[in-house]
Amino acid sequence: MSRIAAVALGLALLGMASVRGAAPAVDYVKEIKPLLRERCYACHGALKQNNGLRLDTAELVKRGGKRGPAIVPRQPANSRLLAKVSATDPAERMPPEGDALKPGQIELLRRWVAAGAPAPKDERPEPSPSDHWAFRPVIRPPVPKGSVQSLVSSVQSGRSRPSIPLNTENWKLNTSSASPIDFFVNARLAAAKLTPLPPAGKHVLLRRVYLDLIGLPPTREELQAFLADTAPDAYERVVDRLLDSPQHGERWARHWMDVWRYSDWFGRRQVPDVWNSAPQIWRWRDWIVKSLNADKGYDRMVKEMLAADEIAPLDDETAVATGYLVRNWYALNPNEWMRANVEHTGKAFLGLTFNCAHCHDHKYDPITQADYFSFRAFFEPLYVRQDRWPGEADPGPFQDYDYSKNRKVQRLGSVRVFDKDAAAKTWFYTGGDERNRQTNQPPAKPAMPEFLGGRSVLVASVSLPPTVFYPGAKPFIRQAEVARVDDALAAAKQTLATNRTALTEARLATAEAERASVLARFAADEAKFGTPGDTRQELSPGTATNALARAASQAERQFKLATARETLTKTDTDLQTAKTNAASAKDDKAKADTKTALTKAESAVTTAKKAVADAEAALADPKLVETYTGFSPVYPRESTGRRRALAGWIASRDNPLTARVAVNHIWARHFHEPLVASVFDFGRAGQPPTHPELLDWLAAEFMESGWSMKHLHRLIVTSAAYRRASAIEDRGSKVESQRRLALDPRLSTLDPENHLLWRMNPGRMEAEVVRDSILHLAGALDPRMGGQELENKDALATTRRSLYYSFNPESDGRSEFSALFDAPDPNDCYRRTRSVIP
Repeated sequence: MSRIAAVALGLALLGMASVRGAAPAVDYVKEIKPLLRERCYACHGALKQNNGLRLDTAELVKRGGKRGPAIVPRQPANSRLLAKVSATDPAERMPPEGDALKPGQIELLRRWVAAGAPAPKDERPEPSPSDHWAFRPVIRPPVPKGSVQSLVSSVQSGRSRPSIPLNTENWKLNTSSASPIDFFVNARLAAAKLTPLPPAGKHVLLRRVYLDLIGLPPTREELQAFLADTAPDAYERVVDRLLDSPQHGERWARHWMDVWRYSDWFGRRQVPDVWNSAPQIWRWRDWIVKSLNADKGYDRMVKEMLAADEIAPLDDETAVATGYLVRNWYALNPNEWMRANVEHTGKAFLGLTFNCAHCHDHKYDPITQADYFSFRAFFEPLYVRQDRWPGEADPGPFQDYDYSKNRKVQRLGSVRVFDKDAAAKTWFYTGGDERNRQTNQPPAKPAMPEFLGGRSVLVASVSLPPTVFYPGAKPFIRQAEVARVDDALAAAKQTLATNRTALTEARLATAEAERASVLARFAADEAKFGTPGDTRQELSPGTATNALARAASQAERQFKLATARETLTKTDTDLQTAKTNAASAKDDKAKADTKTALTKAESAVTTAKKAVADAEAALADPKLVETYTGFSPVYPRESTGRRRALAGWIASRDNPLTARVAVNHIWARHFHEPLVASVFDFGRAGQPPTHPELLDWLAAEFMESGWSMKHLHRLIVTSAAYRRASAIEDRGSKVESQRRLALDPRLSTLDPENHLLWRMNPGRMEAEVVRDSILHLAGALDPRMGGQELENKDALATTRRSLYYSFNPESDGRSEFSALFDAPDPNDCYRRTRSVIP
């Protein structure tokens, strides 16, 4: 080898060693862009451009913003971006929130800049947030008819030569009763040249649809009848029967109770001193069951849960729907109630995480912090009220906040929300801390984000009928109170007739005075609020009204005097008895006991005499006032109409989110996987749909059917996609051996997660279904529906459906059985989790 050659070889080897020792080139697409997207796009992307700077393409990074270029290629030391992410001063460091970039991430950025900041030439910036798939209007896409049939025919004719032959027999089985759902699903399968599994066996399918629609398995007799029914519409008739069953509402109520965060009252139940929800919340649960069985439109259900008191104020059966908001009530912190209303209304109905904008502008969606407080303003006037229910005694008013004593659990009546304070202000505050109120700026007004067209929401106040703002005027209350005093008077007369004493005479006088008082108070109410059942507004007080009010006041004072006199008569009688007993006492212990009793009796007489004197003075007072005790609290005569406006906007066909979110929940509970995996986040940080055209078609169909959930159920469970086998070797398919269908061997490798729905996803029975099925098949399940929640300690000894047992976040808020089988979290269960424990 010549000297020149040797030198050349040495230099070459040295160069190779240098290359091997150098750091590998930075991949912009795989390493830099994901880092910028995760940490920088929220403030410097399509959503927001602080200081005019965008960082969602390399060219925009180089161009920079108001302060010049963010980077200078090949000059890391002169690149402002690197200086900012490396700063140690929190006031200078970027990003301003969250942890600082790790040293390795900063080094990646430095090396990329040092290499000249290379990037693909065709790189495009992020699309506008308004172009996000979930924010676009729902437009029914065309059904891809013909795609499956043409594929099958082309395979049969030999025109199509996929690498692995498609099983045309399976396609025939899966398109014979094809619905629009199947055309969308099968089009995706055809494009991937995948053959779906054949239909499940009849016994498998029957069990599947029973569990899905009523939450109970078929009995042996029902199975045998279905297997023997060879009519073409045998399955469809089963579906219709199950949808018409009252058990359907119970099954699907539990699904929606997960999404809507149903919880019976809780807050240290054994004490109780903290308080969430309310003891009468079970009436909302029963409303859900009834609404689903009646196939009430989903849009109507949303409106009633948010604003039944403003939409249908005279309908007490519907007013309990606002239990959706009562459930969020928290006695110790009204701000927590407001936060829960915003967060979970956003997640449940809109699939948006408004709660992310509580402390700062949303990092992914065009929701500002100001938007958050504008959303809260819809709920700001709220409070909870407790109304009397027909057939029950008066529960009294709802207990206000009282931190000094424990609360009394009141099972009577119903709870609902109302606008207590129309002037309540929603103050903007910073840092997620309500103590940081920005009182130097005006309070927030109720409005929704502009990108959803929410700024067009118009709020108008609602005038309420008298029986709503004064429920004491309801006819059933008058009837119950009059019947009560009539019965008391009849009983007093009967007792007097058989046993005339001073005490029974006093009891009769009290009963007569109470009846007179009740009738006088009702007469005054009629003049003031209108006759029972009258929906006119409160009458202006006039001379007659004042006179009746004075008469009611006097009659009530007369009743109090009669009550005091009866009490005095009774204490006098007790005193005489105590004196007799004291005189006849023999031993020291008896004498001591009777002396104590005598002292108490004398004290009681003294107290009773004073009460009589006070009542006589009040009755003789010439300055009679026109006040008397009403039969209920008097609430505001107007409601703000804020929640009615919000509910109308959420349940509008122009809202791009509501129908999509609802359809996704329904689909998920039939197929055990949603079309959109992030069920409560349809925003830009969520997951895209696996079948976007199908989702939009279903959303459009849902709205055009009158938001009928039963229509959607029927559409889904009668599709071929729903009827497919879930196992590759389904012995229930009953295909003769000579016609056994050859399965596509690529299925489990090309689509292992079954995103294309080539089979039915296997599903697990929920905790409630396991327990109910055991009782049902044993013939022991109690079919009674509705009513106050039952205690979990009795869940293994009683046989009501699981839906009716207490459900709350406390340690005993779920039965041991249901907890073992992955019962839902009452605080947050938009999608149930699955563990290996069951």
